[in-house]
Amino acid sequence: MCELGKRLQEAREAKGLDIAQAAETLKVRRAILEALEDCRFDELPEPALARGYLKRYAQLLGLDPAPLLALYPLGTPESALSTPAAPGPKAAPAPSNTGWLWLIPLIFLLAVLGWLGYRALNPPSTSVPTPTPPAPVTPPPPPQVSLRIATQPTGARVYLDGFLLGQAPLEARVEAGERTLRIEAPGYQKYEQVLTLQSDRNLSFALTPIPPTPPASPAAPTTPGPTPPTNPATPTTGLVLRLEGTSWIRVTDARTGRPLYEGTVPGGTQLSFPLPVVVRAGNAGVVRVIVGGQDRGRMGNVGQVVTQRYGQ
Repeated sequence: MCELGKRLQEAREAKGLDIAQAAETLKVRRAILEALEDCRFDELPEPALARGYLKRYAQLLGLDPAPLLALYPLGTPESALSTPAAPGPKAAPAPSNTGWLWLIPLIFLLAVLGWLGYRALNPPSTSVPTPTPPAPVTPPPPPQVSLRIATQPTGARVYLDGFLLGQAPLEARVEAGERTLRIEAPGYQKYEQVLTLQSDRNLSFALTPIPPTPPASPAAPTTPGPTPPTNPATPTTGLVLRLEGTSWIRVTDARTGRPLYEGTVPGGTQLSFPLPVVVRAGNAGVVRVIVGGQDRGRMGNVGQVVTQRYGQ
């Protein structure tokens, strides 16, 4: 394994990701990430596109792309081997005088002995020229589409699959396929949507302002008594989400589609909702699900975006 592949693999394993999770997050084929980690550069697309994949992969793993791009090879020279043909033995001169016929066997014997001596001192080469491997077939680059985005208010930050595209209004060429769009602006609720891009799209979004926080009411006098528990007891009905780490959560009513909750929840928080609901988590590996008092385990893996329906 080369230095480039070793750094990528160590960074990915340190984050607890496998190849399939990284490929799903970047929306690229798993074979491209495996070729980068195994240093099989002849299996990658054209250098400009392959370096783009390497840059996105490094950013996902929290690495500086510049040193890794410097390690990416520019090309592989080809070489050819050639073997000079060994000179054959010289034919013995024929006697010019037929009167000396008794010399013919002697001359033939000397020629054979000379040829055997030459072969002993100059053995023929047994190496076979290495055939030039066929040029690798470069797969065509994935199709791209034009994406135009305008927002109200203007200047909102636009992300695609977690990578910043810029501030709206903007226009960019992006890879076709299923992509996750996120829009953020100060003082407005974050917007997120999964887009299926097959052709050029022109989209416009009006962000929802964050409602002002009502003033706190005066605290009522309290009487001494037992301190309530820090974590309330788990309800035996409905849905409970226990956050073991920070994750973005969106919960909607499964019957009416009415949003019940959306926001970034810190670890140690517990949320309760009536069934049925649809839950979408941006970091499913830290969200533990309890339905009707039964622990269903975590929604998915760390860093994985998962949508699940709970209840009838």
